[in-house]
Amino acid sequence: MPVSPYKMSLSLNVLNHLGLNLYSNTPAVLAEVIANAWDADATEVRVIFDVEKKEITISDNGCGMDQTDVNDKYLFVGYQKRPPGESGFRTPGGRKPMGRKGIGKLSLFSIADRITVYTRKQNAKGESFVMRATKIREAIHSDDPSLLTEYRPDPVPFNSAIVGSGTILKITDLKQLRLTQASIAGLRKRLARRFGIIDDPLTFTIFVDDEPVGIADRDYFHKARFLFQYGTHDYSVHCLNLDTDDTGSVLSFQRPCQFDQEGIAETGEYEVSGWIGIARRSNDLDEHGQDDNLNKITIVVRGKVAQEDILQEYRLGGMITKYMYGEIHAEFLDDDRREDIATSGRQSFLEDDVRYRAMKKFIERELRYIWRKTNALKDKRGLETALLRNPHVKEWYEGLRPARLQGYARKMFGVIERMGLDDAYRNDLYANAILAFEALKMNHALDGLNDIDVNNVDTFLNYVADIDAIEAGRYREIIQERLLIIQKLREAVDEDVKEKVLQRYVFERLWLLDPAWERATRYRHMEKQLKVVIEGVGRRRAVRPDIRYRRVAGAHVIIELKRASVLKSKTDIEAQIRKYIAAVEGELAKDQEREKYPIEAICIVGRLPKGWNDLTNRRRDEESLRPYGIRIITYNELINNAWSAYSKFLEAGEPVDRIRRIVDDVRAYGGEDGGIEEGEALD
Repeated sequence: MPVSPYKMSLSLNVLNHLGLNLYSNTPAVLAEVIANAWDADATEVRVIFDVEKKEITISDNGCGMDQTDVNDKYLFVGYQKRPPGESGFRTPGGRKPMGRKGIGKLSLFSIADRITVYTRKQNAKGESFVMRATKIREAIHSDDPSLLTEYRPDPVPFNSAIVGSGTILKITDLKQLRLTQASIAGLRKRLARRFGIIDDPLTFTIFVDDEPVGIADRDYFHKARFLFQYGTHDYSVHCLNLDTDDTGSVLSFQRPCQFDQEGIAETGEYEVSGWIGIARRSNDLDEHGQDDNLNKITIVVRGKVAQEDILQEYRLGGMITKYMYGEIHAEFLDDDRREDIATSGRQSFLEDDVRYRAMKKFIERELRYIWRKTNALKDKRGLETALLRNPHVKEWYEGLRPARLQGYARKMFGVIERMGLDDAYRNDLYANAILAFEALKMNHALDGLNDIDVNNVDTFLNYVADIDAIEAGRYREIIQERLLIIQKLREAVDEDVKEKVLQRYVFERLWLLDPAWERATRYRHMEKQLKVVIEGVGRRRAVRPDIRYRRVAGAHVIIELKRASVLKSKTDIEAQIRKYIAAVEGELAKDQEREKYPIEAICIVGRLPKGWNDLTNRRRDEESLRPYGIRIITYNELINNAWSAYSKFLEAGEPVDRIRRIVDDVRAYGGEDGGIEEGEALD
């Protein structure tokens, strides 16, 4: 077998040290081949995926190679594309080369075992050979010392129709790379994101399956809501969904792009360009099923991604970083006159280098600025969005008193805006937020006491009025809840059920009997005096569970619940209740310090006393009981009276109706005309 004319001039031990799996993803591998085409002054490079044959073909119309170029440049791993120490080196076509150390070709072995190369230099014969990863590894582990210094690819027939000059790579025996139409579409998008050179298709064009790759294929500019730009290139023309200000101008902000070693902007030897965007929702940056996430900031050098993500280097806390993505071009990180600081995988930089540290500090300062600016923008836009999307929110907001509460409400809507919720959930969240805000207004009002100059009578009186209004609003909310409880009692139509429910709750909720009885205190020793019952004077037994004593503001209260089925006369009830009153009076007489408030007794019955169906008799009997502080009511009357009292209170107080109505309207607002269209101007 004739000796191959081709050889890889590198100690294979060094190659083994570098490794044949330098790159972790397919787009990064393909990007290295495309970068070589750029360095060869190609104007176009074509990537063809053959799903049936499971192979990838990459061809370019660059300068191509003759046998000397193949051996001394392409197969010479570590070949210096740029003369060391020479500033501003260019290719014959006047380009800044992307490559530097000549190891990018090894990346192909990360995705395939077999690489076939066809190349032709202008006015030279074609060269062709095949490289196999398995044979390279065999040479590395061989006992033959001569094989440890070189690997000779096998020549193959030159059957390529390269016109003029150019290079073709056929990548076969793919490793775990499944070629499908979906995966090819994903690769196209990710290739578009790896190159800044596609911004000028007249200079260099990448084709994927005969379709040119353009800046629109990056498929992420439309996700930007706010844009922060560096340098002179205007990326906002690609961002069609940016928010606008009151004048209709897009919210794109020009930022300083020069900085010093401390990352302080405005002056310094370092300069960047590019952009950082803020997405509308954090999940907009999560491209499910495509093994990719846009929530990152890539570093681009010489038109190609040099670091996949620098955003992960920062631990800023909060949520705003979840909305960030972008692309920063930093040419100073690859200066021919200075040390190469790219890692062996060419996908990151040496972190202790002064240039890299300066860039990290600068970007961190920018991220903090963007964080603050974005929060302010979202606060403002959150309020504008809420007021425009739901007119009932606007009604509530404009009715807030005192006016300073509107500032707190604006912050609240800003928080809602930052959550990035789908529109379907907004109205419910607005409604719940308004309810919570109303509940917290009293705390704000009390905190404001320290800020009031009591010498200013008008200010003080206005403040007191604000407190009254807030307190009334809170009390009305309490009444709303009480009405719900009363409604539940009304629904319990069975008298026995009512008796059990009232026995369980009425003693702790005397507001059911009288709205003035807000707070009741229980005295157990006083209840013991009620052990004396009508029958069997001197014979004691435990107080019945349907008799209780409570102390309320301005009165001592005795409550007895009769069984629903019991029918008593007014005289019987009066005699029994007066014995309870006497027991309480006797206990009160023992304590000279105890307040001598009147005693009221209420007997709740299931059936009206005998003869009370006649309204005249009932009124006469009620008048005779009043001097003793005795009232007799039925379960139904108790519930209906409570409902009537609290309902009238609400009817007389517009604010609670207003808040409840607004909340209900906010929650229900929508339908065919609800909300606003994307991009609709805000007043």
